[in-house]
Amino acid sequence: MLSAGNIENEIGINVGATSIYNESGSKFNNYGVAATYQLSRYVVSPRFDLDYVNITDFSGVSALIKASVNGVYEFENQTEFVPYVLAGLGYEKVSGELEGQFESHPFLQGGAGVAYKLPDGYKARVEGKMLQILGGNEDEEHEAILTVGMSFPLKSKPQRVVLQRVQPLKPVIVKQRVPVYIDRNKCPKKISAPDRDRDGVEDYRDQCPNTPCDFSVDSYGCPIKTTLRINFATGSSRIEYYSMRRVENFANFLIRNRGSVVKIVGHTDSVGSAVSNLALSQRRASAVANKLIELGVSPARISSEGRGENHPIASNQTVEGKRQNRRIEAILSYPNIKR
Repeated sequence: MLSAGNIENEIGINVGATSIYNESGSKFNNYGVAATYQLSRYVVSPRFDLDYVNITDFSGVSALIKASVNGVYEFENQTEFVPYVLAGLGYEKVSGELEGQFESHPFLQGGAGVAYKLPDGYKARVEGKMLQILGGNEDEEHEAILTVGMSFPLKSKPQRVVLQRVQPLKPVIVKQRVPVYIDRNKCPKKISAPDRDRDGVEDYRDQCPNTPCDFSVDSYGCPIKTTLRINFATGSSRIEYYSMRRVENFANFLIRNRGSVVKIVGHTDSVGSAVSNLALSQRRASAVANKLIELGVSPARISSEGRGENHPIASNQTVEGKRQNRRIEAILSYPNIKR
């Protein structure tokens, strides 16, 4: 099994201005630079900030050096703009501190910003924060900070593939119920009880009442698995343009169902070697996962995996069986819902 090559962490470089005195209006006279490191594979992403601010409007103090730990929450959407909020705590070291006037102290801070998505996971950012000094005097109660900058993606590396020798697969007849993509027009029109989303779970006990009927659902009516009809050229992991609408629709679904996390799983038919099929299935799964992230789904909710040719749902001895086996599955779970 290979791991996904998704964006997991980001580093950022920012420049900005700080206002120290804010009682009679903010004056952003103190300029600085900052570096950030964010772990993006969480719903609330930990971010570590290191700031340097050159002080010009307080005599005797030359600079502030600040280190902080923050939590960042990004609002999912399908535009190029990603708004977010943050909160954290840290410590401010004053260079040339004046006892009783301007001293080093811990602080709390909160803020908001917006990132603009650029190609390949890069982002341009604008951010504003308010910093509350803990234990200081009246002259050093709080600071206002405005920054602009860039963040750069750090992508996870695929793990080493370890393969075991397997016996050639014999033609199989699939008897068990297998979740496959069903065209919306083929969803059942008539039902025996109120079931608005036609997923087989009656409305009175359906906890996910707007599930498309092409998903397999659990006993609560929440989607757990579907097969996405994503087309790829032979030997390629590039999503064909006529499949992009299906990826966009699935991204819309995930954004509307924020309590879910999804694993994108790639499968192939048996044409080619087991090694090449395993790698190809991973590349295709990663391509779909990364496209979902580009379309606004949080990286914290997505993982991908390639399973190669070892999990067929039909016989690889027929053209139709091979077509069914070349598939992308989406497996959903709900880690924060207790039932």
